[in-house]
Amino acid sequence: MKTIIDITGMAGRVITREDLHYEESRTMWNRAIEKYPLLIVYCENSEDVKNAILWTRMHEVAIRIRSGRHHYEGYSTGNDVMVIDVSGLSEIVVDEIGGNVTIGGGVRNRELYEALGEKGYAFPGGGCPTVGVPGLVLGGGWGYSTRLLGLSCDSLVELELIDYMGNLIIANERENSDLFWACRGAGGGNFGVVVSMTFNIPKKIDMVTLINMDFPNIDLEEKIEFIKMWQNEYKNLDRRANFKLGIYNSETKGKGIKLTGLFYGDK
Repeated sequence: MKTIIDITGMAGRVITREDLHYEESRTMWNRAIEKYPLLIVYCENSEDVKNAILWTRMHEVAIRIRSGRHHYEGYSTGNDVMVIDVSGLSEIVVDEIGGNVTIGGGVRNRELYEALGEKGYAFPGGGCPTVGVPGLVLGGGWGYSTRLLGLSCDSLVELELIDYMGNLIIANERENSDLFWACRGAGGGNFGVVVSMTFNIPKKIDMVTLINMDFPNIDLEEKIEFIKMWQNEYKNLDRRANFKLGIYNSETKGKGIKLTGLFYGDK
């Protein structure tokens, strides 16, 4: 028996369980996450987000928020909830005179890197290109530029969100400053749905080098010695360099260690 859902008052693209695109729409980056939302709303603007929130209050349905679908634990989805998908809020405006960039709530790391990179600017984002920038910032996420440029949340100067009443809230150091503080690394999806963020951008950088080092088929003792060496090396490592060390078990390369990082040097 089909469940008929009254979506009166909502805007944007609404996906219910009866929709042909439901299975595709509910799929997360982590394929181990198997959740079945009541409906998924693809919002194109702030008004769509507002309408979705007001609908959930009227019908007493819980909310989850997603932009990149890239959440390891699957907190951006759930059973019998409304998923507010803000991936359609994808505008990026670079103000080189003002030294800042404003993004929509659905912009992902890769999109922001490309928009700023083609103009010669770096951005202290995260390591995964498909992660939504607001999720990264609200969670205090780390990236390959952190040692030189700080965390993404350190560059945040203002955000706009829709609260549980459907109000558009602006938060910065002067207006709603406590909320602004909380959203710089401790926000999650607790305070509302972020629809816009503005960041300071660093000065242009002429040269950055991507570094990949792979050590396949090494035994446990070698791994231990390598990690000890690397921890010691970091004590005096040039701040322009930053790396992530990962241990892997691959069918083709065996058990090994991989280092990935950036170095902001000169030509």
